[in-house]
Amino acid sequence: METIPLSPMARMRSPHTATRSAYTPRSPRPNSAARSTYAPIPTPHAAEELATANSLDSVDDAHVQEIHPTWKRNVYLLLERPTSSSSAFVIHVLTTSLIIISAIVTCLETIPSFHSISPRIWFGFETTVVVLFTVEYVARCLAHSANWWTFLRWFGSFFGIIDLLGIMPYYLELMLHQDTSTLFRFTILRTFRLLRVFRPFRYNNTILLTIEVMYLSFRRSQHALLALAFFVVMVLVVFSTLLYFAERGTWDEVIGTFINSDGDPSQFASIPAAGWFVIVTITTVGYGEITPRSFLGRLITVPLLVFGLLLIALPTFVLGREFSLVWEMMKEDQVTREEVFNAHSFDPLASPSLMRQRVGSSAMQPWRHTQDEPHAGSSSPHENKEFREQIAELKTTVEMQGALLRRLVTAMEGETRRGGRGKERSRGDNES
Repeated sequence: METIPLSPMARMRSPHTATRSAYTPRSPRPNSAARSTYAPIPTPHAAEELATANSLDSVDDAHVQEIHPTWKRNVYLLLERPTSSSSAFVIHVLTTSLIIISAIVTCLETIPSFHSISPRIWFGFETTVVVLFTVEYVARCLAHSANWWTFLRWFGSFFGIIDLLGIMPYYLELMLHQDTSTLFRFTILRTFRLLRVFRPFRYNNTILLTIEVMYLSFRRSQHALLALAFFVVMVLVVFSTLLYFAERGTWDEVIGTFINSDGDPSQFASIPAAGWFVIVTITTVGYGEITPRSFLGRLITVPLLVFGLLLIALPTFVLGREFSLVWEMMKEDQVTREEVFNAHSFDPLASPSLMRQRVGSSAMQPWRHTQDEPHAGSSSPHENKEFREQIAELKTTVEMQGALLRRLVTAMEGETRRGGRGKERSRGDNES
């Protein structure tokens, strides 16, 4: 099983998912037998992995704990951690609904049948939405203002820029006293409001997992896709040139262009124009605004039609195969993480942060005891009793396995001796 590299989308996952993502497919699978209250004794490799996972998972929680004062930390949890409390979840749902409604209204404004609605209604709705978005934006600025570095990092992030561009056109209209919806340079800014609909997806692990699998599929297929892209460019250049010389016609000095056999201006007046026809043909789009007229031009087009089928089939096969492989590996990896995580968790009703702390401490504790005995006195009597019981069970298991191995070796030696005696007897009979 190969380890799947983490993609940039992995850092956008929720804290609970990040807890699991620290494990790899090489993590040891837990035993399905009955377990005691405490985790089984891990091997040194497993202990190191659990310690590393615990340290990595505690980084995000440590970042939250460093936010001061407390009200900023609470605002951060309300806006950035929808699963931290019921209030945060409600705010997340309301914000997502407002984003979707704003996107729908932005689309409805462009429908001619809605132009009869009074502009005051549209302006009033937009004012309400922008005010709410402004309050949210200011709250996020305060939540990320623990220090200048965290504020600048969030301010320059993708979602920070999108949030700012989403409310900027409204205030530009107020300052310029002009409707910016009719100006192209401001219309581009208004379209950024629609990009806010992608923000709720950062909390959906299924969508992020799918995007991550697609990203990894493209990375694993990059060599095949680059080779195919090079072949497409070569076909584009060669066939564009051939079609240009086959279909350009004759030059007319009066109108200053090429004309075809029908006396009309040639549709293949340049190699780029012929290249457009080649692209439309090999992608099987077939707009039909440009068509070859001569027999030679149509004959050159036949290989393009065949190549178009291969152009669609080959990338689909390559990406589909890699997507299936990566998806299966990711799902198996996720199952392994869940099994390891559940094997070292105690209270399923505890918070993810508390479970991570208890998992790391309990999983590492027996191994630390075996390495450093003086630490045993720091554990409670109940923990020491459980630890001694685990050691006794492990010792009994090792002794049983040793006895079984000794019996197996004895049996094999007996078979070897009997086989040797049988060969000696057969040799004696043959000699006699």
